[in-house]
Amino acid sequence: MLKLLRGMKIYIDTNIYLDYLLERKNKQGKDISRPAFEVFKRAISCEFYILISNHLLNELCGIIDLKDITMLMSFLKKKIIKIEDKSEGVGDEFHAFLAEKYGAELIVTRNKKDFKNLALQAYLPEEL
Repeated sequence: MLKLLRGMKIYIDTNIYLDYLLERKNKQGKDISRPAFEVFKRAISCEFYILISNHLLNELCGIIDLKDITMLMSFLKKKIIKIEDKSEGVGDEFHAFLAEKYGAELIVTRNKKDFKNLALQAYLPEEL
């Protein structure tokens, strides 16, 4: 398990929220919602703060029911740092841009390869 410093800011990619909220399994049938849940649980336990951008919320709203998003955000509310950014962009490179711009120290994602050429280190939820 990666040792995170108390008060550290992390950026969680959209796919991790989807893993948890949709209770997803990988192609081999392994539960990947539990590791996502553990990341959120660690935030609630005051291990770190989660940066959440308006762009990430917009992506989620296009896929997940608003009441489910609201429920998760209500649990995380004291550990969220909300980013309201007017920049335009899409995809993982844009999420990485926002994460760096607002001081995230790492990104949690399911697709590390999409972040390999960026300044921030990307981790799977299981690696935290």
